[in-house]
Amino acid sequence: MNSFSTIRVRASAPRAMLLAGLLLGGAAGAADAPPAAQTRLHPSAAGASLYVAYCAVCHGSEARGDGPLASGLTVRPTNLRRLAIANGGEFPADRVRAFIDGRDVPLAHGTRAMPIWGEAFKVSRGAYGERRVQERIDALLTWLRTLQER
Repeated sequence: MNSFSTIRVRASAPRAMLLAGLLLGGAAGAADAPPAAQTRLHPSAAGASLYVAYCAVCHGSEARGDGPLASGLTVRPTNLRRLAIANGGEFPADRVRAFIDGRDVPLAHGTRAMPIWGEAFKVSRGAYGERRVQERIDALLTWLRTLQER
């Protein structure tokens, strides 16, 4: 079972399922190549690139939870621009990191709606091990922090 199988889509949305498979499969391949040296120097740019490749299909191009697959999912994607507001004005970096990674989140209540990106990052081409997984998640956190509404 791969990390993409954890996405739950309504049975009445076969087009959304097909689109998810095409977009997630294509996005994963595009983000697997090691980043250019210039991107590594700019975590926000790397995070934006990773967001487009892995997150925008569900969370939307502006991270408001309104991506092209959002209406076909059983759990509405989170508006990622309001994470700090929902946490008393402070960006919950540790909680967001754990949720993106997903490998240490107990699944006592069944599967989660979002893919386990830590595993996907670890097994992807060019992953270079656990350090690279954490670098990708760090880049996403850096970029998401810049999007927070006040």
